[in-house]
Amino acid sequence: MADGTIPPQEINILQELGKWNKKHAEAIFETIGGIAPGHFYGPTTLSKDSTILYLFLPAKTSGQITLKGLDNEIEKVEVLGNGSNLTYKIVGKVSWSKVPGLVFIDVPNTVLDTYMTVLKVKLTKPLRLYSGKGGL
Repeated sequence: MADGTIPPQEINILQELGKWNKKHAEAIFETIGGIAPGHFYGPTTLSKDSTILYLFLPAKTSGQITLKGLDNEIEKVEVLGNGSNLTYKIVGKVSWSKVPGLVFIDVPNTVLDTYMTVLKVKLTKPLRLYSGKGGL
């Protein structure tokens, strides 16, 4: 406002944003740019050592989400700020091919954040993405 005060509705927005940022700080601050849209359809970030991939899911995104071209082993997938471990499966990976399978992550409604859910995909080694021909 002209007198320097903040309207009550804007105070609420700033407080909610502050709570969300605090809950998901690990995926926001001191991270680097994530992966290209062809691998995941949504915003992503990476830990500085590239061993953790953060997937940002818009509100109400539940069911199976897909991660393509991940040429890494996954240690675990959890909901950031919630701690719930999620199940995932890799489909289409065959031993004789260099093409990685598709990763399907099950995201139940019970773990969704009000605004945006963040998944923490912990990798056993720094991120490697498939960049060859075929399979994506």
